[in-house]
Amino acid sequence: MAAKYADQGVSSVFVYTREAHPGERYAHVTTIEDKLEHARDMVVRDNLRRPMLVDALEGTLHHAYGRLPNMAYVIGGGGRVLYRASWTDAESLEVVLDRLVRQRGERREGVIHRPFYAEWEPSVVADRQTFVEVLLETVGPRAVTEFIDAVGHTQSEQAARPLRLWWEERASEGAE
Repeated sequence: MAAKYADQGVSSVFVYTREAHPGERYAHVTTIEDKLEHARDMVVRDNLRRPMLVDALEGTLHHAYGRLPNMAYVIGGGGRVLYRASWTDAESLEVVLDRLVRQRGERREGVIHRPFYAEWEPSVVADRQTFVEVLLETVGPRAVTEFIDAVGHTQSEQAARPLRLWWEERASEGAE
């Protein structure tokens, strides 16, 4: 998506704030050197093609912008927040960027726009099974256990149950 909008004057950066689900391969960092190494690994592992910024060790930027693990922001000229989402969703982000690019062009042609505030609560497919499989492969078993516990704590044990059963089955097969 960054490439699609780059020629339309939209810059895109990824900000590495912290390891959302630390595990054996990517543990909680205690030094800026470790954090930089995790970020470099992510660029390679996920084939990121946009610039990556790395937050301070204490998470200064992360704390300033809300502390969620997968947020998305569109920041306009002068640093004004034009779009904020608690979860990065490509489809929603594309809708926003298309509109902002179109409106910028209209303003150049003299069309007057006025901002307004809107709230919207879209949803994304919660494919937790695939997510925990990737988590197991990239980060390690401890991250999977902690993620499943977090689902149980923040949502419900009923939401966590299918993951717990899957994880118990994997463990009994010796796949941990």
